[in-house]
Amino acid sequence: DVFGIGSAADISWKGLLDMSTCTECGRCQSQCPAWHTEKPLSPKLLIMAMRDHALTKVGTEAASATKIVGNAHENAISLDVLWSCTTCGACVEECPVDIEHVDHIVNMRRFQVLVESEFPTELGNTFRNLEKAGNPWGANRTDRDAWIKEVDFPITVIDSVIPEDVEYLFWVGCAGAYDDRAKRTTKAVAELLHTAGIEFMVLGEGETCTGDPARRAGNEFLYQMQAAQNVEVLNEVGAKRIVVTCPHCLNTIGREYPQLGGDYEVVHHTVLLNQLVSENRLTMLTPEDETVTYHDPCYLGRHNKIYMPPRELITNMPGINLVEMDRNKEKSFCCGAGGGRMWMEETIGTRVNLNRGDEALSTGATKIAVACPFCSVMLNDAVTVRGQEAGGDAAAEVVDVATLLLDRVKQK
Repeated sequence: DVFGIGSAADISWKGLLDMSTCTECGRCQSQCPAWHTEKPLSPKLLIMAMRDHALTKVGTEAASATKIVGNAHENAISLDVLWSCTTCGACVEECPVDIEHVDHIVNMRRFQVLVESEFPTELGNTFRNLEKAGNPWGANRTDRDAWIKEVDFPITVIDSVIPEDVEYLFWVGCAGAYDDRAKRTTKAVAELLHTAGIEFMVLGEGETCTGDPARRAGNEFLYQMQAAQNVEVLNEVGAKRIVVTCPHCLNTIGREYPQLGGDYEVVHHTVLLNQLVSENRLTMLTPEDETVTYHDPCYLGRHNKIYMPPRELITNMPGINLVEMDRNKEKSFCCGAGGGRMWMEETIGTRVNLNRGDEALSTGATKIAVACPFCSVMLNDAVTVRGQEAGGDAAAEVVDVATLLLDRVKQK
């Protein structure tokens, strides 16, 4: 069996169609965060290289023998090109003929990981952590529900089946359970749902990573293991409606688990909180005025077309003046963490998160609102670096939309 794309013979008819219909307009390249930060990846040149390679090799004995990816002269695509992609989807969004660049890149990564065992060394630790501990950081499984002890209201962990009167299963996610910044978001969402009278439960130690980092990084086998385990657990407890704080979890559980028998109604926390505010189930106070800019996460925006609910939620908060960055909504710029790059070193060109951080700071906003734990880490790093370079503290604070809302709902 062949996993992914290793040679011209492995390219599907859809892949060959994509490569043949490329108009070489360059719109994909103009929006690519890797290309904008001096990485060797150009989506246009990648598709052209795959096309030229395929046209040369398909139908010949060399079709299976000559590999597409490598560093030798005869290889069409270098390893640096392949691993620069953040899978943000900007190229796919811009393409006038619907070429799916990201799918081809992930398919080539699958071959590199599963067949060649040729991938960035940092990912080896990530894969081992996912397999052994069920999260990318390798944190202890028993600490998944440690955040529950940090809130002053009851949170119920599912022990068998979700009762009929429980509206949502709150999928906390790896970052939401272990990362300190993301844990603040987790606790904020839990408190807001509790305040609004929403009945919800959590899986606690029954959760494990959705497998998103493994799939984007090409380890399809590991993804399938993680996903099958989660689908089995979710089906056993009778999960129907799931609320998540991570767009990567939203995308994986909502759009990819149905392929494995897991059909659920999955909602992002910004969408649910916006609904609760519109129904007057959360009452807001009026604090001091502040200027806020909002960063669109790629897996919430381009991948799942959720642009307005977070903005409506922010603009309905009293005292907030929302200013948009030049690149927003469909043309938003990636934070640099997607495609497994959250756990990889960035040694070529300038850092993607610094590019986006500079744009956020240029708005003059005192707070940068995010709706993804990965974006939170990357943008916080960016503004911290710029603050240190200026010889002081960060010029803006990076906060999740849920934290912004809680500040206005909670009596101080």
